[in-house]
Amino acid sequence: MWFYLLSPLFRKVFKIKAYGSEVLESKEPLIIAPNHRSYIDPPLIASLSPEPLVFLAKKELFEGKLKNWLFRNMNSIPVDRSKADFNALNEAVGRLKEGCKVCIFPEGRRAPQRGFLKPKPGIGYLVAKTQVPVVPVYIHNSTEILSSDNKHFRIPKREVIVIFGKPIEFGYVEDSPRGYKKVANLVMEEIKELSKKVKEYL
Repeated sequence: MWFYLLSPLFRKVFKIKAYGSEVLESKEPLIIAPNHRSYIDPPLIASLSPEPLVFLAKKELFEGKLKNWLFRNMNSIPVDRSKADFNALNEAVGRLKEGCKVCIFPEGRRAPQRGFLKPKPGIGYLVAKTQVPVVPVYIHNSTEILSSDNKHFRIPKREVIVIFGKPIEFGYVEDSPRGYKKVANLVMEEIKELSKKVKEYL
């Protein structure tokens, strides 16, 4: 129902325009790495994928039997953001090795409406353990649908632009905090470069 009915409706209602999303049609595992400014970003990315994505999400979203069941059935992995949650990261590593596509927000939490946060090393850990390519993604205007200061859905006045970059092949990555940080910083820089292309699509 999501992929054949709700997903197209979601994209139309919220004026979502994607560029380069054909990269998600790959049959190989991928690490999808978007910036993060809105509560709506996870379902927004999911609506653009032709197959279910695995998401890493803060553990608070899983509190309560109903929400735990819901988010688990949405292919989400709970992450304890108060520490380096290697249990969650290793679960994501396992899913990548099974051939899944995993979406992780490098910043780890929502950034200011028009800014970026320093990336967390988690994405570097996934790359070091799997050598799976990373697809940088820039999401523009998603705060017009749902923002931190307004918990109600809104129909955006402007289009929500999503730009997918080309997969980054890292090959060997030093399996250490230094190596993880290096990957995270590089991915974040690629996302920032994509943000500069938004004017081409407005």
